[in-house]
Amino acid sequence: MDFRPRKIIVQSDPIWWLAQLVASRAHEVNVMSSNPELVLQIEGVGKMERYEIVRDIGSGNFGVAKLVRDKWTGELYAVKFIERGNKIDEHVQREIMNHRSLKHPNIIRFKEVLLTPTHLAIVMEYAAGGELFERICTAGRFSEDEARFFFQQLISGVSYCHSMSSVLDSQPKSTVGTPAYIAPEVLSRKQYDGKIADVWSCGVTLYVMLVGAYPFEDPDDPRNFKKTINRIFSVQYSIPSYVRVSLDCRHLLSRIFVANPEKRITIPEIKKHPWFLKNLPVEFSEQEEASTQRNDEDQKPSYQSMEEVLAIIQEARKVTEAAARGGGHFVAGSMDLDDADLDADIDDDEIDTSGEFVCTL
Repeated sequence: MDFRPRKIIVQSDPIWWLAQLVASRAHEVNVMSSNPELVLQIEGVGKMERYEIVRDIGSGNFGVAKLVRDKWTGELYAVKFIERGNKIDEHVQREIMNHRSLKHPNIIRFKEVLLTPTHLAIVMEYAAGGELFERICTAGRFSEDEARFFFQQLISGVSYCHSMSSVLDSQPKSTVGTPAYIAPEVLSRKQYDGKIADVWSCGVTLYVMLVGAYPFEDPDDPRNFKKTINRIFSVQYSIPSYVRVSLDCRHLLSRIFVANPEKRITIPEIKKHPWFLKNLPVEFSEQEEASTQRNDEDQKPSYQSMEEVLAIIQEARKVTEAAARGGGHFVAGSMDLDDADLDADIDDDEIDTSGEFVCTL
């Protein structure tokens, strides 16, 4: 089994991350005005000529993602395109600014934002190995050792995001929001601690890797969202008899899937759990993580200053004539994934869960 290092995409809003493979990044130098009124007058800004589209990667409620190649360097990048206008709201701005602040070896690196006549383009590292769920679908489920390997990286990345909460522009919310991953306290629509809610969601990810299905779906009616919600509230899950899982792993899951968030295991406690510590790569030890993060933060940051990024975002809120016509040379495709803000009131009639389920065993 290939246990190469992986990267995850972690955002302040919905679950865009789960797990991707390592990508490379390049740096460039450019100068642009921080004046919103002058942004589009600067040569190269608002254009994608530097990048050539290779293929589609995916789509969501707010935009589409494409693989592009830098014509100058040959480097591959992922670009998320979001339509100009009302979709460029405070949530999108917060997502971009938070992503720009994150520098961790297991989190996809932000590169830059650009404007096209119809879209805001967010350029970031490309995770060349594909998505974790695709790998699960191919394998059916992971061995416990491989699941642990990915879980260690996931916890490392999420722990780093939590440690950055004092500098990130965020609301008190979980970093994940796909329906099958939502913690019971989030579903209750009451105030909650996003860091503790994230523990539940990480547990769902671990279960999915081990079993190849979601823990709280009714096996006989997996697409019934109301049943899933009820099973989440009652913490009704089981590990199938045909799946071999160690006692330590079962214990960890039982400490994660606790309805009362005050009694649920925390991320620091997970990092000390015997199952998590087994075969822990040296780079994930707390001392090594701290050193790696310092080195990563010392690297040259994005050439775009905070003021320049904010100016581009502000300009993207203006609808151009091309955008009003619905044109877009770079972007096309349906938008049906999980970029919606799920901290709003949840109504099962409003949530499209198609595509949210792991392959049938």
